[in-house]
Amino acid sequence: MTTTRRGITRACIVLLALTGIGLGATHAAMAADVPNAPEELELVAGSDLSITIEWPAVAGATSYRIYRGTASGAEGNTPIATTTDTEYKDNNLSSTPIYFYQVTAVNAAGESARSDEDASKTPPPIGTGGNVAGVTVGAGKVYYCKDALLGGFDWFQTLSGWFPSVLGSSGSDSPGDRVVDMAYAEEGTMTFNNVVVPTTGLYTVDWRYAFQGGLFPGVNNRQMGLKVNGVVITSTQSFPITGSFDVYGHSALQVRLNAGVNSIQQFAVSDHGLSRVDLMTVTPATASSPAGPTNLRATAGSTSVTLNWNASASGNPTSYRVYRGTKSDGEVPTPVATVGGGTTTFTDTGLQNNKLYFYFVDAVNAVGGSPNSNEVSVTPVAGGGGPSGGPSGGPSNPPGLLSQGRPATASSVENGGLVAANAVDGSTTTRWSSAFSDPQWLQVDLGASHPINRVVLNWQNAYGKAFQVQTSLDGTNWTTVYTTTTGTGGVQNLAVTGTGRYVRMYGTQRGTQYGYSLLEFQVYGT
Repeated sequence: MTTTRRGITRACIVLLALTGIGLGATHAAMAADVPNAPEELELVAGSDLSITIEWPAVAGATSYRIYRGTASGAEGNTPIATTTDTEYKDNNLSSTPIYFYQVTAVNAAGESARSDEDASKTPPPIGTGGNVAGVTVGAGKVYYCKDALLGGFDWFQTLSGWFPSVLGSSGSDSPGDRVVDMAYAEEGTMTFNNVVVPTTGLYTVDWRYAFQGGLFPGVNNRQMGLKVNGVVITSTQSFPITGSFDVYGHSALQVRLNAGVNSIQQFAVSDHGLSRVDLMTVTPATASSPAGPTNLRATAGSTSVTLNWNASASGNPTSYRVYRGTKSDGEVPTPVATVGGGTTTFTDTGLQNNKLYFYFVDAVNAVGGSPNSNEVSVTPVAGGGGPSGGPSGGPSNPPGLLSQGRPATASSVENGGLVAANAVDGSTTTRWSSAFSDPQWLQVDLGASHPINRVVLNWQNAYGKAFQVQTSLDGTNWTTVYTTTTGTGGVQNLAVTGTGRYVRMYGTQRGTQYGYSLLEFQVYGT
C-alpha cells in the first residue's frame, strides 16, 4: 500500500514563522505535493556481480533514492544512491548474500513512502568455461553444454533455494548427467569459444535438448537464437516440445565456420528458453538447407487469416510449412499446412472470430529445415475488420484513427502476454514488448491504402532510441516517412506524410537493455 504525505500542518506554519522563514516560502512548498512511491520494481541480476533496479517514472519526482539490505525489511535509513533516472545498476556485490531493495521518489516537497520491497535477488557467480575442446565422434565433434561459458542468467529464489542454470538430468548423454537450463533467462547465453574445424565451409550445428510444459503450459515450440563468431545467424531457431525433461530431441541449423577456432553461442530470446540443453555437435555439411523465410505478415478475414512471406534467400526450398497456435510459442509441432516451394502465401480457414492466433513459417528441402520466420499474431473479425478497425459492435475510433483494432504483427514478442495486438487495442493498460535484441519491428495492417498524416508512439519504459516509421502498399516494399537516432521515449506525436496499407515502427537501437515496448501504436489519416 502506497501512502502519500500532503500539505503542511498549522503547527509547521507557526514554527516556520517563529524561526523567521517567510510564509511565501511556505506557500511555495505547499504548491507541490510529496510524490507517490514508485511501483513495480524490477530487478535483473548480472553475472558481473551487479543487480539493476528499474521502476516506472513517478509524476512530480525530481530524483529517486535507492535503499538496500541483505534481509527482508532491513534496507535501513540511509540510501545507497540517488539518481534522476528510473533505473540504477548496483555494482560490486557478492554472489553470497540475498539482496533486498526499496526505492523512494523525491521532489522539493519531500520524500515519498517507500516502494514495496522487491523479490530478493543475488548475482550469479561470474561465468567460467567455454574453452573445453570438443570430443571427436565420427566426422564431427561433440561439446558438452555443462562445459560452456554461461552468462546473462537472472537467477531467482525458489522454495528450496536458488534456481540453478546447471542441473542433473537422467536422460543426459553428458558426463555426470549434467545439462544447462536456459529457461526463465531472457538474456541467458551459452557460449563455446573453442570450436575448431579443419577447413572453412558449411557445418551443421545440432543441439540435443528436452523440455515439457513446466511453468509455461501451452508453449509447444520454444525458440532460441544462434550467434557464430559474434554474428547473429537467427533469433528463431525452432525447438519443438519433447514432452518430458528427460526425453531428448534434436534441432539443427547450418552455419559457415572458419578454419581454426570459432565461437558458437546459443542465446535466449524470451523467458520460454529450453529447460534442458545437453550437447552441441558440429559436423561438416554436404549440402545446403534453406534460409528462413522472412517478413511474415497476416491479414485478418472473417473466420480466416491470410499469410504472406518473403521467400527463402537461399537453399532452394521444396516446400514451406505453416504452424499455428493460440499463444506465443504455442504453435503445435505439426504444421497446419504445407505449400510448395514456389508459393509464399496461405489462407487459413475455419477459424474463430475474435480469437487471437499466432503463426510462423519455415522452409524445408531434402537436407533439412530452416530457421523459423518471425512470429505474427492476428485476430479474425466479422467482415474482415473494416478500415476503422475493431470487431463488429465495438467502440468507434477517434476521428482519423485508422489503426485501432486492426491486425498487428511483430518481429517478436517478449512473452505470450505482450503480443502485437496489445499496441492497437485502444488501452494503455496493455502493451507489446519485443525480444531484447536489435532490430525489431511492429506493424499494423490498415486493410486498405490510406493517406497517412500522423503517427503516435506511446512508449512503455523500454523505448526505441533509433527507429523509423515506414509505410508500405504491399507489406514488402517500405518507404520511410520518419527517422530518428535520438528518441527519448514517452509519447511521441509525429507529423508524417505518406500513403500505405501497412505502417510499421522499425527499431534499430534500443534505448534500454530491454526490448521495444509500446503501450499504443496509433496511425491517423484519411
